[in-house]
Amino acid sequence: MPPPPPREPAKTDRLAAAAGNASFLSLGYFMMRRPGLGVLTLIVSFILMFFVVPSVHTVLIEIVAVLWWLAMIVHGWFLARGPVEPSAKLRQRIIGLAAAVVVLLVLGLLRVQAGGIGQAVTDAKANGDCSHALEKLDKVWLGLRIADAPLAAKDDDTVSACHQLNDARDQIAAGLAAADTTELNNGFDRLNLVLTSMPGHERMTDKVLDQFLSGLPVSDACSTVKITEWLGDRAKTGNTLDRAADVVPQHEPTALLGCGDGYMSTKNWTAAKGAYQQLINAYPSDPGTVKAKEGIAKADLAIELDTLRERTTGTTADYCQNPSKYSAAKGYGKGVNKAMVFGNTTQSNRLPASWKTTNPEAATLVLCIGSDTQGSAVRTCDYRSGLGTGRYPVTFHKVKITVKGYEIRTGKQVFSTTMQFGGSSCPSTVSYTSTLGADLGPPRHMDVKVNAADVKAQFQKLIVK
Repeated sequence: MPPPPPREPAKTDRLAAAAGNASFLSLGYFMMRRPGLGVLTLIVSFILMFFVVPSVHTVLIEIVAVLWWLAMIVHGWFLARGPVEPSAKLRQRIIGLAAAVVVLLVLGLLRVQAGGIGQAVTDAKANGDCSHALEKLDKVWLGLRIADAPLAAKDDDTVSACHQLNDARDQIAAGLAAADTTELNNGFDRLNLVLTSMPGHERMTDKVLDQFLSGLPVSDACSTVKITEWLGDRAKTGNTLDRAADVVPQHEPTALLGCGDGYMSTKNWTAAKGAYQQLINAYPSDPGTVKAKEGIAKADLAIELDTLRERTTGTTADYCQNPSKYSAAKGYGKGVNKAMVFGNTTQSNRLPASWKTTNPEAATLVLCIGSDTQGSAVRTCDYRSGLGTGRYPVTFHKVKITVKGYEIRTGKQVFSTTMQFGGSSCPSTVSYTSTLGADLGPPRHMDVKVNAADVKAQFQKLIVK
């Protein structure tokens, strides 16, 4: 038997076919009993609308989608065959137009919704409110991306910018709290990245910067100094971030003064001087420089006193080899010039306690006394040994010492003299030690028994004026 004739395509109204294809569902092709073409175009439409448009989201891809939509409409119009019975025509038109209206209405409503979100985001950007912008952008779903691809692209930029700004805000806050300039630098780099690569988010960036600036000064003055120094040294970027350096003169002078005072309270005199001097050098007309100069003077005195104490500690103090000054000490002059005495305790112990002190702040002089040596001869006497084996002449000498005196206020030597103390000589007996059992007699030279009054009298000329 001969094969059956091919099935004749269904007769379809042109308007119904065009409207069916206008729904993006390829209904016009299915009405014309062209399932292969219908499935193929439906797949293309699905890929275009659900994958390409949401991911590319540019005006160009929207134009491509519209051209594809128009092409299906026109193709459906010319591919449709008629005439169609009035009842079938009405049914086909109702189905095609209803599908097109529903799909286009949904797309229109989604575009309106996307526009509303877009306006809300625009207002949030103008107000610098990232939180509100992100709250609105959380509502953007696939349907809105399909309906308004360019808006989705701008919204994605805002999402990225806000995440960068939030990270920058956290880094800057951490850097502000710990005076960590590395964190501050990283945070400012993020802000600069938003300004240079994501235009339209300047107000949001300004708000993060304003939050940072409102956090100055921090509670610790030295930390504030560290931050203001970083701001002053930061390289210019030619945008709104450069205005951060404008706050340096507002906060740095007070911070430097407070930092110096803080170091003074912990007796870190050198660091205190550095902070005060930095204030004087950088802001010579600031009212705080008066107090800074006073602070430097106090720190200098404290350093001098510490040095004096260090060099006059112990019986073998270093002061005699390395004198230093203490400007607040009493000058060497009339009255009792109390002295710190080092060396030769035998003679210094003969001095009145009222002339001596161990307190550097109460002293006027530092006396450096050399060891006892033999001075000039006083008298020679003959002695006979206990065994009666011979007579031995013994010459008695004064006790000689060297005395150097340093004025503590200037650290300069005010006198250097030699003293010889007299006393009793030629006692009835002298004691000595024989060597290897052989009695060789007493030493031929011996010291007198020093008269303490003579020691006092000679030192008095130096100590009491």
